[in-house]
This record gives sequence, structure tokens and C-alpha cells, in this order.
Amino acid sequence: MLLPWNVFITASEYFADRFIGSIYQENFQSYFSTYFTVTNMTFFIYLLWRQSTSSTIHVDVLYPVALNAIIFGIMAVTVETSLDGSEYFWMTLTLMALTGATTSFFQVAVFAEASRFPPQYVQAVMSGQGIAGVAVAASSILSALAGTNESTAGERSFNRSAFIYFLSALLVTIAALVGRVILSQQPFYISQIKQDKAVTYSQELDDHEINNLSSTTYEHHPPRSLRQLIKKSSGLVFSVAYVFVVTLMIFPSITSLIKSVIRHPPSSSNSDISTTLATGTTSRLFDDDIFVALHFLVFNLGDWMGRVLPLWPSLCTFNPSILSLLSGLRTFFIPLFLVCNVVLSSKRHLPVLVTSDLAYFLLIWVFSMTSGWICSLSMMAAPQQHYLRSATEKSHIGSIMSFSLVVGLAIGGCLSFWVRSLL
Repeated sequence: MLLPWNVFITASEYFADRFIGSIYQENFQSYFSTYFTVTNMTFFIYLLWRQSTSSTIHVDVLYPVALNAIIFGIMAVTVETSLDGSEYFWMTLTLMALTGATTSFFQVAVFAEASRFPPQYVQAVMSGQGIAGVAVAASSILSALAGTNESTAGERSFNRSAFIYFLSALLVTIAALVGRVILSQQPFYISQIKQDKAVTYSQELDDHEINNLSSTTYEHHPPRSLRQLIKKSSGLVFSVAYVFVVTLMIFPSITSLIKSVIRHPPSSSNSDISTTLATGTTSRLFDDDIFVALHFLVFNLGDWMGRVLPLWPSLCTFNPSILSLLSGLRTFFIPLFLVCNVVLSSKRHLPVLVTSDLAYFLLIWVFSMTSGWICSLSMMAAPQQHYLRSATEKSHIGSIMSFSLVVGLAIGGCLSFWVRSLL
């Protein structure tokens, strides 16, 4: 579900190199975030509308996964093309917009199905998203190390590493296609999808016991409208949306511009920085491509850990008021990242107050961990609310929460342009 998004935003240094000479060299991440999330939200609105007008609509993920495989194949093949910066930018943006559309199908299908299961299964879906981010970030670092070579002009070539990177994404997508087919044939999956009963949550039960559980059956009521469900779940809707508004305002549009203070001392002028880079005396770890790739890895590891934390009862709450408060408190991360070592070609207006790479990575870790934790709790809490009367309403609330997540991503992506202007 999150592989396409992570694949494109994590290849930050590769795209920065390919877009050299175009007006998109420094702000392409904001374009990526905006086009992906807006396309994702547009198709999601269409699918929700179809769900509200037809009770028989079924969304499968097989075709979107196949389309993603084709997209990653195109990206791998076009690594060696001679398109100029602007042409390659618009081709990449078009393909990314297509992945935004396919992701909407993933989200509707997966969260609608997962919401019919006990909350530990929703947590497993959220954890799987975190794994996708970690895998892509690790792949980015490994492919950069494997493919790095110096050209005769002394500039770094990204072609080999980029080819390995997009080829890896293609192989993982094919594996997901096979995995989906296997999952759809599992007896427990089939029985849960077919029944219209509410499965109660019990951490004491294993899969076999849950499968044989005599679940509470509700009186037959016509499913309430999506608007009614949104109104009843407004706290959780806000919580999951605002988490991603804050996250996308900063990551990756701002964080991908933050460089090592060792390689780019905050007090240095542009000419001083150029001299430092030319000497080649800095550690390989602090090279821009490795440093940025490392920040993606730290972010995704923190996000994954946050998504796993709800497994501990002491770190798990389904209270909408508490989750809304925790989500709102993440606003304080915005000014903290703006005073990190953001390196721009033009002069920045804000001072650099975070002058330690270790402090920056710690900030990234906490930022991502709270994002994954609050998001997972909100998604797990929604299908467990007492006012839901049937498995159909559980599926609908799963789609609503997933849509709220997408709206948060879209708003955050658009606001990233404004946040960047504050620098």
C-alpha cells in the first residue's frame, strides 16, 4: 500500500541529480507530495461515493498491484534515458500520480476488509506499512553504496544504483501480487469476509479460537450513511488526519533538504561549502546522498516502531479525546525542523539552532514514532467504537478512516509549499 509513495520520495538524491538545470531541482518533493496525495484523494472520493450508492461494490487490489509493477518497470528502464531535467520531471510526476490512484484502491480494499477483523489485524496492516518504509529506505542506502562511482568530471553517477533500486521495487510488487492471491485462499480470511457479525476484541484468543468464536450478533438495522458515521467518529477522523497534515508539511519536503552539519557547517557561506565539498575530506557517511537516505531509514524505523507500540496494553488507548490531543501536540515539531540545518541555494531567513546531527536524527526518530503510534491507535480504535451495529458499518468506518488519512496527506503536501517559504 505504501510502497509506491516510499519508493518515489526516498530516491531524493537521485531525482535531485536528474532534475539539475530545471526549476524543480529543490522543490520537487513538494510537487511529489501534492500530486500524489491529491490524485489519491480524488480517486478515494470516487470510491467512497460508489460505496455509498451501492452495497455490492467490490474493490480488489490485483489490478492496481499489476499497474504498479508496470510503473516500476518503466522507472527502471528510463534510468538510462537522456531526457532533460524538466522532461524527466513531468514523466516521473505522471507515473507518481498514477501510483496515487492505485494506492486509493489499496486503501479502500485493505482497510475495509481489515476492519471486519479484531483490532490486532488492523495493527498488523499498519505495521506492514511501516515495514514497507523501512525496506525501501534500506534498499536506497544499499543501492547507493553498490552503485556509486565517479565520472570523469568528478560528479557522482546514480544510474546503476537507481536501476537496482527500482528493480527491487518491481520484485517486491510482484511478491505482493502473489501474496494477495495466497491470502484470498485462507479459510480464516474467507470466513471473516463472508460473515456479517461483529468480532469482539480479546488479546487472549489465538486465530483458531477467534475463528470458532460465537460472536455477538446485532439486530438487523439498515447501515447508517457515511455522513452519520463521520459525525459520530469526528474525534478519530481529526486525529488520524492531523497526524499526517503535520508529517507531510515537514517530511520529506523539508527533511530531504537538511544536510549534515559536518559537511555543511551552518556558519559557512555558499562558497565555503563548495570548497569543503571539493576537498573530499569528509566521511562517506556524511555525503549528501547517504545522509539523506539515512534520514529516510531513521524515519521509517521510528514509524514502524510507533506502529508496533499498541501491542503493549499500557501504550494502547482507544479514547478519541486523548488521541485528538496527542495528534494536536505534534504541531510543535514544525518549528523544530525549520531551525535544523536546511541547505538551500538561496539565503535562508531562519537561524540554525539544531547544530548536531545526532540531535537531528533523534528529532526525526521521535517525530516518526509519534506519527506511527497515534495513527495506528486511531485506525485500531475506529472499528471498536460501541455505536457500530454491524460488520458492514465496520467496513464503512474503515474506509472513512483511511480516507481521513488521505485527506491529511493531501493537506499536508499542499502546505509543504507554505512551510518551505518560511525558511
